[in-house]
Amino acid sequence: MEQAILLDYKQISFESDSKILVTAILEGSHISDLHGILADIRSLAGAFTSVSFHWVPRNSVSSVDLLAKQALNVFVPNMV
Repeated sequence: MEQAILLDYKQISFESDSKILVTAILEGSHISDLHGILADIRSLAGAFTSVSFHWVPRNSVSSVDLLAKQALNVFVPNMV
């Protein structure tokens, strides 16, 4: 999200294979294990004029997951 903000994106859609996370974001749930992540997401989401979150099954995103991890490694070396 931070990179999208730096690139001045105004409308964005995020996909995750974590159903628990996406459900918590969409329903405004408070899950103690995800508290910090949810707080960050909710705070950063305000930077966009339009933001959406979608759950996608893990088996349908394996190649995308690899690509995302490679991209993340460019911005945050040694993280993945």
